[in-house]
Amino acid sequence: MAYRRIPVSALRVGMHVARVDRSWLWSPLLFRSFRIKTARQIEKLRRYGIKEVDIDPARGLDILEKTGSPAAIGGLADRPPHPDGDPSPLETLVRDLTRAREARQRLEHSIKSTFSTIAATGTVEPDEARRITIEVVSVTQTLPKSALLMAFSHERDEDPLLSQHALAVCGLSMILAHAADLDLLMQQDVVTGALLHDIGLLQLPQDVRRRCNETSGPLSIRQQQLYRSHPRLAAMALQRQGSFPPAVCQMVADHHALVDNTGFPAETHGAFTSNLTRLMMVADRYDELLTGFGGASPLTPHQALQRLYEEGLAGRYDAKYVTLFVTSLGIYPVYSSVKLNTGERAIVAVINSRKLHQPIITITHDPDGTPYPVSLVIDLANQDERAPIRTIANIIGCDLRSIDILAQAS
Repeated sequence: MAYRRIPVSALRVGMHVARVDRSWLWSPLLFRSFRIKTARQIEKLRRYGIKEVDIDPARGLDILEKTGSPAAIGGLADRPPHPDGDPSPLETLVRDLTRAREARQRLEHSIKSTFSTIAATGTVEPDEARRITIEVVSVTQTLPKSALLMAFSHERDEDPLLSQHALAVCGLSMILAHAADLDLLMQQDVVTGALLHDIGLLQLPQDVRRRCNETSGPLSIRQQQLYRSHPRLAAMALQRQGSFPPAVCQMVADHHALVDNTGFPAETHGAFTSNLTRLMMVADRYDELLTGFGGASPLTPHQALQRLYEEGLAGRYDAKYVTLFVTSLGIYPVYSSVKLNTGERAIVAVINSRKLHQPIITITHDPDGTPYPVSLVIDLANQDERAPIRTIANIIGCDLRSIDILAQAS
């Protein structure tokens, strides 16, 4: 019997998956074909953005056979049953986030050590940069992008050595590189450029570096002049070493050369920047907006995406990569806490790539603010017409501690 193409929502325990609609390199499972044994496997496929799969009826159940009561994710329902001990959607979010936090801690330690050496010696060790690059690429291939985004871009302490910003831009750049279907060598160049793009700041006076991390107000004229020299200083450091690819050197030198030629240093021209540079610039700008780097007020993820989109429309950043970035992260990023038109509170669990304003959510609180005894899952793009139609009224923010508590109670 031939393979049968079905949506992921129709997958059931007992079916045999023969193919998925994207490269196996980016799928959450290592096998090229496998039998669905638990609901957890289906959830992982869904969360990795896989929309359709080919099943092999000769090796497992067919779509027409009775496969048990499906988990109700199209309309309002209790969390999917998991007789094999599979976690709830909320527990899955927390588990993935925990793994991403652990990966962040390991990578931060390595990057801090590397940046301390650069600050002390003014030189960059290519082998060390290559080792960190490979580790970042490996981590981003094995964890969901939503968990990486939240772990790398939130809950960060003040860090004058810039290691947290560098790691965040590495992770965000890899998310965008995946979405742009860059090959592995280009991905490695993107991560290396993202890792080293701000090392010129390590050569500036400490008071300037400290002010870049503060949000009390804009930099002074003197501080601005020194700050604007950091791309040139970083590029010179790489050129002195002489072992970095030209693509990486160009990313480091031009990462503030805005497309409309309003960036800096003065000798750079945004119209001539490379695609890898433009990609990394979008990731860098998003993290700056989140953290208030350079003296601005920090924005929420939703606000940062809106600002970035506006700047893309205005021609400051490459609109192609801005659009791809917004599409990849979603208008309401995963882990966002939102309020519904019903007054209920929910957490965004999965992005609908074709309907960004209608993600899959986990409803956690009733309109009075009382937690539901059992969290509820609903796909806003595919609701049961018999139930009240729910929409997102506004975004509350992102309280990761609340997510932890809710998952432990569910």
